Amino acid sequence: MQTEKFLWVICYCCEGHGKVDNLAFSDGFTGSEWNELDDEFRDEYRKGSYDVQCSVCKGSGKVKEPDVSRMTFAEKRVLVAERREAREDAEYRRQTAHEQRMGY
Repeated sequence: MQTEKFLWVICYCCEGHGKVDNLAFSDGFTGSEWNELDDEFRDEYRKGSYDVQCSVCKGSGKVKEPDVSRMTFAEKRVLVAERREAREDAEYRRQTAHEQRMGY
């Protein structure tokens, strides 16, 4: 597909910031754990010093989305097929991860 058939939109993952919370801290802290941390760490954490680059937009804060209104019918069919395949792959990965967690 040609370049002009795409639009730039704000990244849905990082909401345009280009970085996300570090997965090491994804479970957060309990109140007692937070109180045990030194002031310097807490300040750096609040400022986002431990955030990591967004894997979806690679830190740019924007992603390319197809501009369906400019696509031909054939291009739309290709797009639908790509999205269907991506959806099926994601479902397979989700099921596989679930089975691994259950010990199958």
